Amino acid sequence: MDFKKLFFIIKKSSAFIIIFTILVIIAVLGFSWLRSGGYNVSLAISVFSKSSQATADYQYDGYYSIKAANDFCDTLSQWIKSPEVTNSVYKEADIGENNNSWRKIPKALQAKKMAPQYIEVNFKVSKADDASKISRALDSVLKEKTENASRFSDTTFTIIVGEPIISKNQANFIFNGFIAFVGGAFVAITLVLFKENDYWN
Repeated sequence: MDFKKLFFIIKKSSAFIIIFTILVIIAVLGFSWLRSGGYNVSLAISVFSKSSQATADYQYDGYYSIKAANDFCDTLSQWIKSPEVTNSVYKEADIGENNNSWRKIPKALQAKKMAPQYIEVNFKVSKADDASKISRALDSVLKEKTENASRFSDTTFTIIVGEPIISKNQANFIFNGFIAFVGGAFVAITLVLFKENDYWN
């Protein structure tokens, strides 16, 4: 590879490389700014179960109770992610359409089973006060659905919704800008070298 020729090609196209890199940096920082703001909220939901049906194998009651709670966790996770529950939660929380979270329905609430009797729920809000509103509304909606489900089962389920953990959503502009600079410059130089057919001859 002729490094002198490589340097000449880059120097000749320095204006394009600089402009392209700046545009990439602006685009990345703009996207980071749009994605930043608001608050990330996480809360835990614990599930317990108790069977009302007598069994001779009483020594296995604990096992079956945990298994029932584990299976119900799967159902609960699907409830939380469903448009019906999400819509009910946001309506009960009385969060208006100007809230950024409302625009993300039906995927405003994300639920993941972390353990047999433990679910983690994550969502975003534009105001910190809305986190408690949504948490209380979620607790109310899920308990109502759980009570209705328990009526048609020999197992009674109890859920406990924990306090929300709130963190401000802040983008790392310095890091993102540096990555954009390196990536933009690399792509720009690569495009310049591909354009220069003589470089490959």
